[in-house]
Amino acid sequence: MDVLSGPIADLVRQLDEMRSDLTLIKVASALRSANLTTRDVERYVRPTQKSYHRATVARRELYELLVLTWLPGQGSAPHDHSGSVSAMLVLQAEAAEGSWRIAADGFADLQFETAVGPGQITAWQDAGVHTVRNASKTGETLVTLHVYTPPLRDFRRFIPRPQTADSVPAFAAGGEPSTVVIVGAGFSGAMSAAQILARANASGTPVRVSIVERQGAVGEGLAYSTREQAHLLNVPAGRMSAWPDRPNDFVEWVSRRYAVAEPSDYLPRQWYGEYVRETLLTTAQRAGDAAQLSVAFDEARRIARRPNGGWTVNLARGASLPADAVVLAIGHRTPPDPIGRLWSGPRDRCIVDPWRVFATNAIRSDEPVVILGSGLTAVDAVMSLTQEPRSGPITLISRRGLVPQSHAHSPVSPADLQAFVSEQLARSGGARALLLFRGLRDLAAEATAAGRDWRSIVDGLRPHTARLWQAMPTAERRKFLSRLRPFWEPHRHRMALGVAQHFGRLQDQGLVRIVAGRVASAQADESDIRLYVREKGDERLREIHARWVINCTGPSASNSAESNPAIGSLLVRGWVRPDELALGLDTTPDGNAIDADGQALEDLFVIGTLRKPSVWESTAAPELRAQAAAIADRVLAHLARMRGAAQPA
Repeated sequence: MDVLSGPIADLVRQLDEMRSDLTLIKVASALRSANLTTRDVERYVRPTQKSYHRATVARRELYELLVLTWLPGQGSAPHDHSGSVSAMLVLQAEAAEGSWRIAADGFADLQFETAVGPGQITAWQDAGVHTVRNASKTGETLVTLHVYTPPLRDFRRFIPRPQTADSVPAFAAGGEPSTVVIVGAGFSGAMSAAQILARANASGTPVRVSIVERQGAVGEGLAYSTREQAHLLNVPAGRMSAWPDRPNDFVEWVSRRYAVAEPSDYLPRQWYGEYVRETLLTTAQRAGDAAQLSVAFDEARRIARRPNGGWTVNLARGASLPADAVVLAIGHRTPPDPIGRLWSGPRDRCIVDPWRVFATNAIRSDEPVVILGSGLTAVDAVMSLTQEPRSGPITLISRRGLVPQSHAHSPVSPADLQAFVSEQLARSGGARALLLFRGLRDLAAEATAAGRDWRSIVDGLRPHTARLWQAMPTAERRKFLSRLRPFWEPHRHRMALGVAQHFGRLQDQGLVRIVAGRVASAQADESDIRLYVREKGDERLREIHARWVINCTGPSASNSAESNPAIGSLLVRGWVRPDELALGLDTTPDGNAIDADGQALEDLFVIGTLRKPSVWESTAAPELRAQAAAIADRVLAHLARMRGAAQPA
């Protein structure tokens, strides 16, 4: 066995230390930081006339590291990677990476090639069919370094279409409608599609909208996928229209479908998911042939830039999709496990993902439950557990022990805060988080003293939130997130009135208890879970017994390769960049993605939770419906520019 030394040995050591944490981004970062040259791997460079050469540098259970040598004219056949994360570093000469489409007749058609020069990295995660070839124009030998995790145990090889006179091109020349691919079909993705279709129909613009959704339903996402009638919208129905210019649309839909509804009603979230889905499908039916909709229940695994503009979206199972524009409508992901490293013993009664179908069905009504977190997700879990008579206590543990406030018994008109907001924006150096928070607290106290509702102050700030957020320096935003957000969220995101009343009764009965503190450790055996909690302001540990633990600490962002492979593919090539506070992705105020060099991309758009770095409020229907309408305008404007550029002079 070869004894490794120098930078290549350092790279192997780094990969070994990652163990099971060999993710797309981390593998690519390890290759980039290794600063390797051809000299570091020269003993593995072995040209052969028969075919390109594969030399193993290191092979472990979780990964393999290889050096490939390609003479001029040599290249791979079209193939996939059957479940492996793959990264390639070019050390010498220039590679051409080809992206292929498998046609209905089974042949592979080349879509495009991307040049990868010395020092550049390309990486992907089990996505699409590709080739690599030596693209050197000077006759140089191509040398590439590859990491596969897990090691390539199998892959599928495909047959390129024979170059004959009657060969069928991958795409017909001319006459094709522009294509928009939307990744994600929750509210943001569904209404972006609906807005694009409606506007295209009105303008007579031929467009094909393809939605990619890895779950089995359109219009739901995590927010509206519940099937429990006790899970209610936490916003009155009159403010939940999917269309900015049709304020009564949702109320009218419910009145037609279920029963007469009032704008002040808090309705089941399941109904809202049905409404969004029907809104999209009705819009598509009315759009006619010019504006077409298709849905692929698949996972977008890679989004690759086409050299002449546009993108290719590789799917986990289906054929790749060409796109003149891509909209990233990727919502929240499941919450991280906050006590995984603090836990000992069996984990079968720890529910890490509270949104998993039937997550709480196995919990008996007499079994004590601990819920980690005390926000709206925790409230949902309590509602699920208490639809039948219950005797087992439920304990909510969060750092500050704060639960969402209730909506008012009757509608509250938002206060006019224009003067207050103007004062905050006029501060030298930008808005200040603590001063803003103190000012709002004083206004709320004044409103309460005058017999008005404090909610009018919180709701009055909503139209100005994006401007205030954008006016805060990064240090002030960080201060808000760490010190003020825990107090703001319970007042901003409130419980529906009926839910709050039910929750309050459970507290009065002693069935629901709130503990402010942190879990120091958890020990489980076959019959019991013991959590040791350090309560706020007390160094002593309190022992809490439970039969089940449910993680309701809140969702995680989808701005990493670990949370979403499509995002990972864009991050590796620098087409997007996470914001410095790790809230989402950097975008322009209008929703265009910003690449690693700080340039706005005119054909890659972001909507929904990934827009939080730019606008902060980016999860509720009133903000998202406005984003969808604006994104549709920008997408169609981009397509119009493309068509204009394609016209002969």
